[in-house]
Amino acid sequence: MRILIGVLAVLLMSGCSGKKDFKDMTFSGTMEMTEHVLGVKAAGRLTTLNVKEGDQVFQGELLATFDRYEQDKKDYARVGVLYQNGGANQQALENAQLSMEDQQVISPLKGIVLVKSAETGEIIPPGGGVAVIGDPSDQWVKIFVSEDLMHQLSLNQTATISVDGSNKSYKGHVSFIADKAEFTPRNVQTPEERVTQTFAIKITVDDADENLHAGVAADVKFN
Repeated sequence: MRILIGVLAVLLMSGCSGKKDFKDMTFSGTMEMTEHVLGVKAAGRLTTLNVKEGDQVFQGELLATFDRYEQDKKDYARVGVLYQNGGANQQALENAQLSMEDQQVISPLKGIVLVKSAETGEIIPPGGGVAVIGDPSDQWVKIFVSEDLMHQLSLNQTATISVDGSNKSYKGHVSFIADKAEFTPRNVQTPEERVTQTFAIKITVDDADENLHAGVAADVKFN
């Protein structure tokens, strides 16, 4: 009887020690930020491009213009004068404004130029991209969590994020949970882990600052 009780105790302890808990684990990923592709509605030749990769831009800043911009700008000013004097209607003024706006690229936010995807002199097709702007205030980490841990995870669950090269930790929360499993990415080290089905999880940084940069390795621990 004593031997049987001892065996059962060992098995019970072994089973408990094998249980995984989020609080005891660290998940690794890479810092990413929301990206905005800036393009044009109408085809045209790129005349000016006032930014390069790594530049900070501000909301409403004029980043690029196309070959008809100067003429459309003059036409808009002319129609504006006519409108004030009763020589043009509201629709004509709005059309002139839209034509001018089609010839320029305006930054929709304060951000960082991640990619300069065109050069002056190039002809850009409708919808073609000129630059990609990253939003430093909207940064996040993507991690992969195995199926057996998913029952411990929920939306808005809080976490602590640390990044390489910094002693500061950041607050975050679960903002996205994939509804379909996928195989662990190829960069996982062992063959056993590579065949494990996992779910992609997005952890949004709540207190992002200028010290966070896309592409930097990050670790996530759930609170």
